[in-house]
Order: sequence, then structure tokens, then C-alpha cells
Amino acid sequence: MRGLSLLFFFPALVNAFDHNACAEWAESCAYGCDECPDDQSCGCTYFTTHALTHGDWGHGYEGTCATLWSNFKNGKYDGWVSVSTNEADVQEGFAVIMNNGHEGDASHCCVGTGKGKVSCHNPGHKDVPPSTTWYSGGYINAIWGWAEDVKAYKKQEQEQESKEIELRNNETETNLRDTIISCGPYQADACNCVYYARDRQPKLPSGMTTCDDKKHASNSDTAKAGCVLFRTGDPTYCHAAYVTKVKGGTVYYDQANWTPCECSSDSLSTSSDKIIGYWCP
Repeated sequence: MRGLSLLFFFPALVNAFDHNACAEWAESCAYGCDECPDDQSCGCTYFTTHALTHGDWGHGYEGTCATLWSNFKNGKYDGWVSVSTNEADVQEGFAVIMNNGHEGDASHCCVGTGKGKVSCHNPGHKDVPPSTTWYSGGYINAIWGWAEDVKAYKKQEQEQESKEIELRNNETETNLRDTIISCGPYQADACNCVYYARDRQPKLPSGMTTCDDKKHASNSDTAKAGCVLFRTGDPTYCHAAYVTKVKGGTVYYDQANWTPCECSSDSLSTSSDKIIGYWCP
């Protein structure tokens, strides 16, 4: 009965955007298909809006990424909202507008087919980070998503972060070298290791929830001050900490929520098998 009630009071949800259908079509056609056989007859914008149409977005096809971006900004696509310019925030069914590094802003666009991944009508561009689809100097202009999906993804991420806190509170592992320190101005984030690490290193991308997220975000095997260390801990979410210095084969770091909802300092050997990797700016 609950489903019937929702349909009765919110009929717009009946025709809600289907991000799964959008992403599935984009993945299936990334190397060409009957509807989009080649780049000459099906450029990146047509490919992108064709995928959105498979998700029943209701706005047809566009000819250029610039037009697509302009229409998004001018509110011509009801129900769609701006997300960010961070590739880690890409999700299934999101439209990603980019500067391709050669032709200026809104010269390239693709469709989100996973977390931090897109598919485009270019050979080899299937389920890859957006940054791999442009030339040197390219960047994301905007990411747009169906509002209901954006809210759902954010809720999911918040629930995962809450589970991280709960599991950390129940963790039995002890670390005798863990020294409690003041959280300083970041007390509000004392119960979340990633939020605290981002407070200390604001350039740290978003989307660092699970162990896999942290592993995939690692871009260095070498520790240095200002990096964010990812290490084992909770089996699902692992742990993030801000590197303060490296000396004599030891990496020193500040962290939050290793001791539940406290900030602390600690250290590990740089050769420790507990270290997953580092994200360095």
C-alpha cells in the first residue's frame, strides 16, 4: 500500500529518471552500436543525450556539449541539479561536461556509469575516470544529476560514514602508541577520519568511504608531510590520517576517530603492511 500511496500523492515519480538504463546503454555502446555506430555520425554530445534518453530523461538529443551545459545552467531540464566538478562525485546516470584540453570549455561530455567513472563514445573510454578522456590541461566544467538520484547517493554515502563510526566504536584493536591530541578547530569532525583528514588537507577528493575507495584514490607509495595516509583498520572502511612528517623510515600522522570521536597522533614504519597507500596533492 505504501507504493500506491506514493504514486497517488507524487505522480511525478512514475516517470523518474532511470539511471540504471542510462548507464547500461552507455556501457553497451561505448565502442559503437547500431544507434551510435561511429564518432562521425554520433559525437560525444549525441552519445551522452542518447544515453540519457534511454533513461527516459524526456529532453531529447542535443548537438553540442556547450548547448547541453547552457541548458542545464538555464534550468531547461526540469529535475536536474548541479553536483560538483570533482570526478569522484560522478555516479551512474550523471551528465559530465568537460574541457577536453584542446577546444575549451564544454568541448567534451560523457555519461556516468559508476562511482567516479564515465563511458563516452570514444574507443577505450568505457567505465574510466573522466580525467582519462581528455588531453593535458583538461578538466570538468560541471556534473549534473537527476535530483532524486543525487539525494539518494548522498544519503547512501552518509549512511556508510555512520557505519564507519559505529564499527570503529565497536573495534577491539588497541594501539598503545596512540596519543590523544586536541582536535583544534576541527572538533566537529572528530568522529570521522576522512572528514578530519580533509580538514587538514583540503585538496583531498571526496568519495573516500570504503577500503576500495581509499585504495583506488591512492596516488603514491611514498609518504611525505601533507599527504593523507590510508591504512587497514575497519575491514570495510579502513582508515585515513594526515601525514605530519616522515623521518628515519617512520611516517608520523594525526588522525580522528581511531579512538572513537577523539583526535590523536601515531606513527608506523613506512614499510608496514598496514599501509594501503597515500593520496598526495
